[in-house]
Amino acid sequence: MSGQALLCAPRIGLSCMVRNRLGVILDVREFGGQQERQYLVSVSYKDNFTPEVEELLWNIEPGIELLEPTALPRSDSQPMSHQEIDALVRSCRWNAVQPYLDVNCFGEQHRSPIAAPFYGAIAPDDYQLVPLLKALRMPRVNLMIADDVGLGKTIEAGLIVNELLIRRRIHRVLIICPASLRLQWQEEMQNKFSLPFQVVDHDSTLKLRREVGIDANPWRHYDRIITSYHYLKQPLIFEQFIKTTQSSTGTLTRLPWDMLIVDEAHNLMPSPFGKDSDLCILLRQLVPKFEHKLFLTATPHNGNSVSFSGLLEMLDPARFRKTAILSDAEKRRVRQVVIRRMKSEINARTNPPKFCKRNAPQALELDDLFSETELRLIFAVEDFKTRIRSIIAKGTRQRQVAGFFAIEILGKRLLSGPMTFIESWKRCKDSLKSPDSEATSEDELVSLQRSLEKEQTDDREAQALAVTAAAKVGAWLKDYADDMAEEIREIDEAIAELGINLADDITSQNPNADAKFQSLLAKIDDLLFTNHSWRDDERLVIFTEYKTTQDYLLRRLQETFKDNECKRIAVLYGGMDDASREDIKRRFNDETDDIRILVATDAASEGLNLQETARYVLHFDCPWNPSRLEQRNGRLDRHSQARDVSVFHFSSTTAADLGFLAKIMDKIHQIREDLGAVSDLFDRAIQRRVVRGDQADELFSTIEQGASMAKNYSQLPGEADHSVIDEEMTKVSKQLEDFAAELDLDDTARHNVLNRAMKGHITEPEADSCFKITKPNLSGWKDTIDESLRIAKAANAVPSITFNIEPFMKDKGGRKVFRNRPDVRMLHLGHPIMRKAVNSLSRRRYPCGDEVSRWTLRQGTVPTGAEAMIRLHYEEMAVNELREAFHCWVRTVDFPVIAGKLQAPLPHEPAIKKRLAPTALPTGAVTVDWAREIFEDVSADLRRFLRETGEELNAKITAQLQADKAVVTKNEQEAFQSRQGELSTLIRERTNEAKRKELNKLIQERNQLLFAEDKEQIDDSIEALQRYLKKDDEIHYEELRAQLERERTRIIEHLIPKRYALDGSVQVYPIAVEIILPASGGSK
Repeated sequence: MSGQALLCAPRIGLSCMVRNRLGVILDVREFGGQQERQYLVSVSYKDNFTPEVEELLWNIEPGIELLEPTALPRSDSQPMSHQEIDALVRSCRWNAVQPYLDVNCFGEQHRSPIAAPFYGAIAPDDYQLVPLLKALRMPRVNLMIADDVGLGKTIEAGLIVNELLIRRRIHRVLIICPASLRLQWQEEMQNKFSLPFQVVDHDSTLKLRREVGIDANPWRHYDRIITSYHYLKQPLIFEQFIKTTQSSTGTLTRLPWDMLIVDEAHNLMPSPFGKDSDLCILLRQLVPKFEHKLFLTATPHNGNSVSFSGLLEMLDPARFRKTAILSDAEKRRVRQVVIRRMKSEINARTNPPKFCKRNAPQALELDDLFSETELRLIFAVEDFKTRIRSIIAKGTRQRQVAGFFAIEILGKRLLSGPMTFIESWKRCKDSLKSPDSEATSEDELVSLQRSLEKEQTDDREAQALAVTAAAKVGAWLKDYADDMAEEIREIDEAIAELGINLADDITSQNPNADAKFQSLLAKIDDLLFTNHSWRDDERLVIFTEYKTTQDYLLRRLQETFKDNECKRIAVLYGGMDDASREDIKRRFNDETDDIRILVATDAASEGLNLQETARYVLHFDCPWNPSRLEQRNGRLDRHSQARDVSVFHFSSTTAADLGFLAKIMDKIHQIREDLGAVSDLFDRAIQRRVVRGDQADELFSTIEQGASMAKNYSQLPGEADHSVIDEEMTKVSKQLEDFAAELDLDDTARHNVLNRAMKGHITEPEADSCFKITKPNLSGWKDTIDESLRIAKAANAVPSITFNIEPFMKDKGGRKVFRNRPDVRMLHLGHPIMRKAVNSLSRRRYPCGDEVSRWTLRQGTVPTGAEAMIRLHYEEMAVNELREAFHCWVRTVDFPVIAGKLQAPLPHEPAIKKRLAPTALPTGAVTVDWAREIFEDVSADLRRFLRETGEELNAKITAQLQADKAVVTKNEQEAFQSRQGELSTLIRERTNEAKRKELNKLIQERNQLLFAEDKEQIDDSIEALQRYLKKDDEIHYEELRAQLERERTRIIEHLIPKRYALDGSVQVYPIAVEIILPASGGSK
């Protein structure tokens, strides 16, 4: 520790050098007596590395330096060059972008302007800033972003996270998502916001324990984590996570974790009836551990008010309860926490439309392509299904469920393709004929059905389950084999007629007729070929539900196009290793790559971004859940798609089930904005047709009825009223421009800072706004350049760099769309290169060995009658009792100097308007001496101004804190009181009549949308529901009331008072002084 630091006790708000990092002291706790005083200090670092905040024992920390920039520059030192002092002041500005007051002390600038857009490699659309504006109004962020597929929910969430990190309101962030999206989230956060997140899974945990120790807990080791729901829900894994929430981290003021982001949150919705899923239970256990919560989903309402309100209750229990009937107050609250916009709404307010059009799906008719042999198989399977229905018609309900499951297993596989069916039929027949296999009980089939209904993220596991299911179906058929001998023989003969030998390996055989594959080849030739050569500008994505179908298509396409090395054709499936998956995505989105066809399964499709090079999608089979179909189409129909999207599927009047599915796809397209509310309806209708054999006309009548009601559910209560936000959206672009002007932030300023920090080793920008680093091995910079810029797959080349988005924007079909360029990197204020530049320059204002003089003299226009003008740059900092540096800002004030006296400051102007072109320093000893003399004359006045400014700021900020505290406390108190009142009323009025009313409402909703068996299930559930309403409701509401009271105490009595209380006083530190002398020609 330096002698200077030993003499000075650490104080809140002071800067320090700790472990070679620049930081700000947020908290100081003293221990011991006067002679042996010890300090436990909390330091918030000003760089982009982790940890962001650290507690340390000040007295024993080696190499620590306390930096007290309280003194004005010394005039007897050498003046800085203009480029150097400009870079110094700008770097200090960009390290302090959190003004709690208006930047002009209640001037025209908006209070607490958003800074996140300046800290990302993005150019967000105005609608993408709406969630950020809404989140910043909340003392605790409890927000559901329910935008349409492809509008950029990941970007919207990233903006919120980045802004809260900039404001030091959050540190520990957990993102949970489907396993297939983990790397995409990690990539988006890193590439767009330079926010490193660690993916936690089995492999990464083993790696951590090898490096750190066998007891290492990843949930404690990392502050920013991405994991899958299915990984976290494992009992041992979840237990490890819970251990991190039981430490001293959680207090009455702060919860153990800061922010939870739940992607595809509809997967974790509560069940409207019966037992909740494991994922729902996981979420319910997670949410109390987090201060802020973001739920992301494109389908927020599944048609069940209980599920929707239950999800909202987990998001914000102070505002919502799980109920079948939302009260008027709860409907009004929906607009406070839910944001939902559709592509059609965005297109209606943009010209040209922001998003491309998705054309109506085109049916590829197969009737003229079907051979007699293939039709024989289709009809034989239909007869087989009919025979099973007749056998189970008078059986027990358990037998009927088992029989329908058998039909579903084989019927769905035939709809995917003849070879997919034949593979399952072989398994079925092997088990049926095997003398060693015992007949499968109906209970076993029902249990297996439940296993198959669970979401599968690994297609190989799903394929293994399907193999087991086919074998179990065959064993179940043993008891009915004699009754079905004719139907079984007909299927066997049809398969043989297709040229397939069931005794041989099915996966290596090709049928002599396959209408779907033949139609696919014709469409590939139409879309992807010109003059018998592959087109350079077109690609096709083929989706299938089954890995068996994917394997068959890959083999046949490779044989057809002589592509054994997979240059033209690639596959994506759930369970691929992450590196292979990312490589395929990269290749497909690279316009220069040879790949032309991608065959993907549903498990692999969720969250894929494939819009950069493709506009054609073909559904080789149709998923029964239309939301999954929409997920497929959304891989291409999304933000940054430059061309209209075309969707293809198969149809037939001869194969009735295939024709029914084609009509379903047309209907789904017509009401796709309302799919979330009716997906169960379509799923059930397809089951009724394919499995039970119901008449298509009757089913479509039911579908039409349900579709007409879908608007009631998809139009969320209160969601249409965004008037307050819309008014601000007309101003937000101007506010961002104004804030950039206050920060003196543009490409010229960024280049100046980076150039000075890198000692001139960058080129000037070219016409395309790109420039180069001329010395990438520069001392002190090599590691940062290697880690954040070098291109691993391009011989470690250092790409060109730019400060704006334009080099990445391409004009495609009249639309400006973003396209990644591997040869260019965009630098923003949060990028490691800019962070290093800003930090390395701003630390030079402190007395730490490489400090600069912090003053200069310039020539320019001065006020009439003044012999000079003093420009003072100073920093303001305020910390609250939560140890959040909530006010950090750099101001620039100009003072005329008349007769050697400092005059009143001139009116405020944005920093960018004060900019003077850098020139050589004025020459001549007389000029420099004159500037020093002026500086000496006014130094006492400047010091007095800084002292008085600190006192004035202290009073203003304290008053503003009190005013904001009163408003926030009132709003929170009203919310809690309203919710507590509702709970008290519910507990008091849970009479039999009230219970029956809610139960009848549930039944009414379900009767309107579903089929006879659903009504039977509801009837079976009435008794259980009545018991729940009678006995468990009161317990549930009493527990919730106690939870709300605990939360009310934490928020209103602890969190809010500390957040809106100044810890110590506002600190005011001089940064630099410029003495501006009259330019030749006089003054104004």
